[in-house]
Amino acid sequence: MGTTVALTGASGFIGGVIAQHLKKAGWHVRGLARSPRQAQKLENLGIEPVQCQLENPASLLALVKDSFAVIHCAGAIRGISREDFYPTNVMGVSNMIQACLAHSSLPRFVLLSSLAAREPSLSPYAWSKYEGEAVLTREAWALKWSIFRPPAVYGPQDRALLPLFTMLRKGIGIQLGPTQAKFSLIHVDDLATAILHWLKSGDPPSQTFEIDDGFPGGYSWEDVFRLANPRLHLCLRIPPSLLKIGGKSNEIFSHLFGYTPLFTSGKVAELLHLNWVCDNTHVTQTLGWTPQISLKEGLRRLFTSDSLMPSHRD
Repeated sequence: MGTTVALTGASGFIGGVIAQHLKKAGWHVRGLARSPRQAQKLENLGIEPVQCQLENPASLLALVKDSFAVIHCAGAIRGISREDFYPTNVMGVSNMIQACLAHSSLPRFVLLSSLAAREPSLSPYAWSKYEGEAVLTREAWALKWSIFRPPAVYGPQDRALLPLFTMLRKGIGIQLGPTQAKFSLIHVDDLATAILHWLKSGDPPSQTFEIDDGFPGGYSWEDVFRLANPRLHLCLRIPPSLLKIGGKSNEIFSHLFGYTPLFTSGKVAELLHLNWVCDNTHVTQTLGWTPQISLKEGLRRLFTSDSLMPSHRD
């Protein structure tokens, strides 16, 4: 068995943690680098950099060559329209598959998708993750593949949830969805260990895994606030109407000032959805993986580290 794993998204939050877990487990990690600066960053982390672009299938051949497995973590999370997400989240998957199929030693393939793919009509992002999965099931005819659908992922240097966790640390809870909503969460280290279990699992049939931290029935906003800070002294519930205004306003500002927004009307639709709950039964039975980090423990680690300090990474 080869010892090389090709990884996209290695310079990002989730991909970076997966890379470090792979290295600790003895794998040689080869990472996609979009620029010389990214390549140097990966090299400093002990990852073999390969400069290539997801949009250029030919450039990906060197990334996946002679690899035992390909873990595709790269993805776009910012944008307003389907066209903003399509090149990376749909065509990027197709290009990676074609690069794998071009080699005689076919690697195993993991697509790190999102639980949002379960509701493709909610937002352009959710649609793109669903379509990326569909591309994999259609085109990866000769590959042994798996799809992982995590819910919201948190951990050190996670910028998306940083503002909420910072406020919780100060005793202020900000509720960005309906009170009756239920959602799952997972610590990034647990997600990484699930990937490692998949690598060691022999040859499982191609399939999709939903994966979370095992909290039964999912969390409510009240659960998160209680576990994060029992001494919470202020809870601010943002009304859906205000969230919708904020999402639309941010889209307008992004056009005016030339940036790609994260908080959009589509993201608001995802926040207002009532059910983002996972079930680990399938992944546990198939891979023997079980989560080890509860939300209480994960937030304790977060609050006692420097993870809530602003990051100036790429």
